[in-house]
Order: sequence, then structure tokens, then C-alpha cells
Amino acid sequence: MSNSAMTATAPSTIPEQSIAASLTVEVMHDLDDGTPTLVASTQGNQGDLQVVTVDQVRAMIAEQRAHLNRQERLALAYEAASGEGRKGVIVAIGGTCVSHGEPLDLWATPDWDAHAYEAVYDPSRISLADAEASVRTQLAEFGVQVAGFLNEDGPLTTAQSTFVLDDGLGARLTTPTESALRDIDDCYTAAENATRPFLAAKAVVHDYRPQAYGRRTEVWLEYGVTTGTLTPAKARDVLAAMAGFCAQFEAVIELAEREALKDFEGDPEIEAADREAEARRIRAITEARA
Repeated sequence: MSNSAMTATAPSTIPEQSIAASLTVEVMHDLDDGTPTLVASTQGNQGDLQVVTVDQVRAMIAEQRAHLNRQERLALAYEAASGEGRKGVIVAIGGTCVSHGEPLDLWATPDWDAHAYEAVYDPSRISLADAEASVRTQLAEFGVQVAGFLNEDGPLTTAQSTFVLDDGLGARLTTPTESALRDIDDCYTAAENATRPFLAAKAVVHDYRPQAYGRRTEVWLEYGVTTGTLTPAKARDVLAAMAGFCAQFEAVIELAEREALKDFEGDPEIEAADREAEARRIRAITEARA
């Protein structure tokens, strides 16, 4: 959740490259009858402007988001090679607030629809733990409870970045980095869910007798009791897909919140009468079959 200043020790070896991202989405109206049409283009000059469906727009957004992720990785690679330093950055997921403080600046991040707040802090003046605590305190003043922090590109703890041999697996792996949120599986009790995280990830290296069996590195993504074994490249794709899903999940939640306004409790007496009637019906069917 923080980035330390990095110093280049050798001339940059980054090849020249260009990564473009462009998406235009419009609603146009027919000049004759005013019928609306959804159109989109992925070219800057809108040379491929075409009529699309909402699902096609979502797919385009996911593709552009992947381009943006590659652009960020290229910028980070340039930063590491050029020695351009920067202060630490953490992102808190919460509600609405804009605040300012030293040595920590906190502001809303529009890309997250005002539900995330980016805090820039100086690691030489304040620790990561204190910076996170300060974010929580500032947001709490506005009635906002921080759900968690996004890990930008590190740092991991020593255990999470140190590979330890697991004789049972014949592989070297790191201690998992886990979500604060515990599992939410309906098939288990609350106590059972509390024993495992909702999400966890670890890096794993298989290098037992590499001359014979080769060497491969994987990312294990655990969600509840299930584990997905991914290549680093596939893990990047999963990360991009998860980011894209957040906006859709938010839309589902907002829809559910609107519908929940109509919810109400049933009448216990009517419920009891209905259950009794259902029991009589089942008994009658059973006796008739007998």
C-alpha cells in the first residue's frame, strides 16, 4: 500500500513502446423519430463508430481497462529505471469525504465513483500503519467506515515476500496475503467462516530438481475453500477482471438497496396458518399414496 522512492543503478533497458487506450460511448437520437441508439468507438478519430449493445460496451470497457493496467505497469517500469521517486500511496475503500492533513493528504478518487480515497504520505515521516490509522480516523469523522485498503504495488511483509520450502508440496511458497474480510460461504457457520479469509494470495515456485522437471512460478488465489492456480500473466488478467467487476457489483448493490426499501416482515399468524395448511396438504398426499 505504499511506494518507496527507487534509484536507477544502470541505464534504462526499457524498449521504446506505445500503449494506447481509447473508448467513446454515445447515445445518439434518430433525426426523424428521436429513437435513441447506443454507439461506441475504440479509435481516437471514431473511425470504427458502430451501434453496440450494453454487453458489448462492458466488454470494451474491460479491454480498455487492461490497456490502462499495461500503461501503468510501463510507467512503473520507467519510474524504476529512471530513478524518479515518489511518496507512498494507499487507497482506502469507503464512502464520501474530502480531507487534508500533514504529513498525509487525503482526497476522493473519481475513478472509484467517490467510494475510494487516495492518501499520499511521506514514509520518512509516518509509518504505513500510522498512515492507515490516520485515514481511518479522518474518514470516521465523516461517519465513513473504511472497508479495507488496496495494495498498490507493495510492500509485502517479510513473510509475504520470502519463499519457504514446503516439503509436503515439494515447492517453495510465501505466506499468504489475506483480505480482512472473512469468508461468506452460506454452507458454513459464522464461526467456520471466521477461520478463513474471503480472499488470499501467495506466490509459489516449483523448482524440485529443475534440470529434470523444469521450474515454474505460480500465483495461488484462494477464495474461501477454493484455490485457483494461475500463471503470473493470468493472475494479471484476473486482477483486471476483478477491478471491472467492482463497478458492476456496485450497480447490483444499488439496485438491491432500492428494492430493499419495499421490504417488510410477514404476519406470524398468517405464516403459521400457511405452514399448517401446507402440512395438511402433504399428509393428505402421503395418505392417498399409501
